[in-house]
Amino acid sequence: MKYRELAKILKVEIDKGKYRDTGKLPTEPELMEQFGATRYCVRNAIAMLVELGDVYPVQGSGMFVRENRREGCLNINGTRGMTSEFPGHSVSSKLIKLEQREAGADSARLKCAVDAKVYSVSRLRLLDDEPFAIEYALYLKEFVPYLNEEIASGSIYAYIREDLGLSTGFADKLIYARELDHGRADLLGLSAGDPVLVVEDDAYLASGRMFNAGTVYYHYKKATFFNFADLK
Repeated sequence: MKYRELAKILKVEIDKGKYRDTGKLPTEPELMEQFGATRYCVRNAIAMLVELGDVYPVQGSGMFVRENRREGCLNINGTRGMTSEFPGHSVSSKLIKLEQREAGADSARLKCAVDAKVYSVSRLRLLDDEPFAIEYALYLKEFVPYLNEEIASGSIYAYIREDLGLSTGFADKLIYARELDHGRADLLGLSAGDPVLVVEDDAYLASGRMFNAGTVYYHYKKATFFNFADLK
């Protein structure tokens, strides 16, 4: 078994609340026996879960599951993608536009060459079949070599992690409020001039390389964010 496979299994179990009673994962030897995995596999899978914010270590006590979600809320520090943030809900996308082009004027934000190839994706995100957000995203082809309409209509981040095997790291976010124009208001089922919460999201791989820049317009009546912090 590869460590990414084990991390995926454990993540599904965490999302389903399997470890809610104990509050922590089984020990390394227990996981090795349960899954027939090597110590290397178990340690790397756990490291991946730590990186994603699912678990955290307590010295001498084990690996604890982090209760970092609040029902119906988005983690402002999240790098999981919307699908992972709303387990138990239907998250879907209506593709508006998908094109392949050069970075051009976006090269400064993407920290790449002007002629670097990117996928530009525009889509309406739906939560339980209701308009939730409008997303404009750029993915560097250096890291995401292929996107089609089927992939872009689903969870792009799941595709990046599970199919491409990339490990997402962290994101820089800029958050501000604006008034909606007619086009975006119609897509969100709101009125022109209504407020909208805008999040500019620059996402990096675990290696520290930027691979995605996005701007998301959230429905102000439906989107709620929370933040968790380590107190030191």
